[in-house]
Amino acid sequence: MMDDIDIQKAFFHPVCSEEEIERIFNVSSAQDYLLKLRAETIVDHMRLFRVYRNKALADEKNWSLEKSFDSSHFDAFLAHLSQVRKQQCLKVTFGNMFSNDPNGSIFQTEYGPIITISDSLLFFLKFSHLALLEFSTDVPPHVRMNALRIAIRVMLKTEALDFFMDPRGIVSKDIDDAIHAPIPHQLEFIAGHEFAHYVLGHISDSNVISKPIYFAISSNDQDYKPMKVYCQSQEEEFEADVQTIMLPQYSPRRRKEVLEAALMWFSCIDLYEAVCGAVFPRSPWNYHSHPTARERFENLMAEIPTPPGVDLAHWKQFVTTLDRLRELLLEDVSVSFETYETYGSVYLDKPNTEWRGPELIDRVDYY
Repeated sequence: MMDDIDIQKAFFHPVCSEEEIERIFNVSSAQDYLLKLRAETIVDHMRLFRVYRNKALADEKNWSLEKSFDSSHFDAFLAHLSQVRKQQCLKVTFGNMFSNDPNGSIFQTEYGPIITISDSLLFFLKFSHLALLEFSTDVPPHVRMNALRIAIRVMLKTEALDFFMDPRGIVSKDIDDAIHAPIPHQLEFIAGHEFAHYVLGHISDSNVISKPIYFAISSNDQDYKPMKVYCQSQEEEFEADVQTIMLPQYSPRRRKEVLEAALMWFSCIDLYEAVCGAVFPRSPWNYHSHPTARERFENLMAEIPTPPGVDLAHWKQFVTTLDRLRELLLEDVSVSFETYETYGSVYLDKPNTEWRGPELIDRVDYY
């Protein structure tokens, strides 16, 4: 007969290895604690559980929940630091997890600070890029608009996070490659930004707030697992942004790639900030005096020495494009408020079209 502990462990078997389950129930380090946060969040949210169960089944022989989370963007930032800075940063535990808060954070824990980035951020970036970037293949305006709606809904926590099973549409390989091209450098910047706060001494026990790992998606639910998170002042955010680009010993080409990726990241966030107050006021950027994405964009443009190859005229013109999109978004919100407010799934196009393909039925076409 199974005792209570065995019953509790059984919930983790579909998504964790035996060794991982033992670590979850016998936490002895910050890495174990991060694994526990990852696993409990997945097991306690059925839609996430289904996503990760499908991932585990697809790689049953080699599956590891911990290894399924990419850390290459953290490693890429660390690889370009001086040895002294790198050793300083390696005192901190880091890694991605899954949360419906698409953001980077530094948790305060009994095992020391833990830097995390939510994998849901990947969906926001992917669909934002489909809306914003230029491609060799034409993308219809309504597909771009739907992509932008999906991106904003991810940030508003109203889009179902089951893209692995229901990808929302079909894009060609050249567009898919272009959409994903900036993401490694964007994640490197976001990871580096959190490391920069640590290196610059911005981590203070006197400046900690409570933020859940998983925000409630309806008024009938409760926020899940509130965590203590370090937060920073506006001045510290600006400083960390600049030092994320300048601390690493980047080649001119690499600095250009990371800088332009960061500018695109802030452009995407700028559009979200334009509508979040009108749609769903709770925003992870509203703590204290966090600067706006537009202010952070402009600060990077002003403070970073321009690397060779960066076209400043292009980025100044891009701001004009953003302003036009902001107007379109606010107009869309005013006439289709429920599109942003209602929890569920939005698609790039209607079923049985080039940009959508056949309609997939939940629990029929995918488990």
